[in-house]
Amino acid sequence: MIPARPSVGFRRLAVWTAVLTYLLIVWGGIVRVTGSGNGCGTTDQWPLCHGSLLPAWQLNTLIEFTHRWIASVCTLLVIILTVSTWIWHRHQRRILIGTSIAAGLFVVQIALGALAVEFNLPGGVVMIHLANALLLFAVLVYVAVIACTVGTPARSAGMPSESVQRPVIIAVVATYLVALSGAFVVETGAGSGCTSWPLCGSGFSLPSGQPATINVAHRLVALVVVLLLGGLMAVIARRRRGDRVVRIGVMAVNLLLVLQVAAGALVALLDLPAWARALHIALASLLWGAVVAMAVLSTLPVGETAPAPAAQRGDALRPQAKVTQS
Repeated sequence: MIPARPSVGFRRLAVWTAVLTYLLIVWGGIVRVTGSGNGCGTTDQWPLCHGSLLPAWQLNTLIEFTHRWIASVCTLLVIILTVSTWIWHRHQRRILIGTSIAAGLFVVQIALGALAVEFNLPGGVVMIHLANALLLFAVLVYVAVIACTVGTPARSAGMPSESVQRPVIIAVVATYLVALSGAFVVETGAGSGCTSWPLCGSGFSLPSGQPATINVAHRLVALVVVLLLGGLMAVIARRRRGDRVVRIGVMAVNLLLVLQVAAGALVALLDLPAWARALHIALASLLWGAVVAMAVLSTLPVGETAPAPAAQRGDALRPQAKVTQS
């Protein structure tokens, strides 16, 4: 039996909530790479900005204040999504669990953001803030994918395919770890440790000093993850070769892997321009979302065909009349 499909409005709400959360993560990265974390002051400046509800017309202040407004919009969307689920879609167990977890993670995210500002951006809190944001984004992507696929003829609500569960779990964990390692490079200021690529010095020298070591360690982690994800995508594509949506997802992940490697090289070769670092963060977050979406899609069961209308089923069951001969 195919479960009832969520309304168009709910599906759009789920998608837009995930999209705005992605934008929130990217803008948070822009705040970090532009040094705008204290754009609204250093003490007693949350939720106010320099003691006012409206910011001064300064670049760092506007960047930080915009980040807070995007967070406010995301908060509103998460609240609406959660309330809508509990009122109209609580019978959809996966959506209900997903939105409830997202609501809890968002409360944690708001608290971490307030702590980061209140205590002048301590590195540990900022790292946890990003780690939680990535988890929140993943859960909202999960809700959006489920909301858009549940109840469709091609996807049923049965048990997930066992043949791809292990590859997608490894892919998700590996992508999460490499994203956190990149954030660690930013928070420790190790981005300038190597000004060449793929290694240091002339491009192939071994690192010397802690910043360079952290930088090269991130690159080695990224290399392992890129190779691992490439192999896992091939495995998933082969095992779900009859699923067109999964094939498209695999191609998207592979494309993002290539773009992410290129962006990382640009960051080093162009001497850490803010726009290249922001692009690197945006692609990393998009890769994370794509891997999560592909993982959800590839573990959903695939139906054969849409159920025939009742009239057609009746015609198919009715014996054909014999042709009378004249």
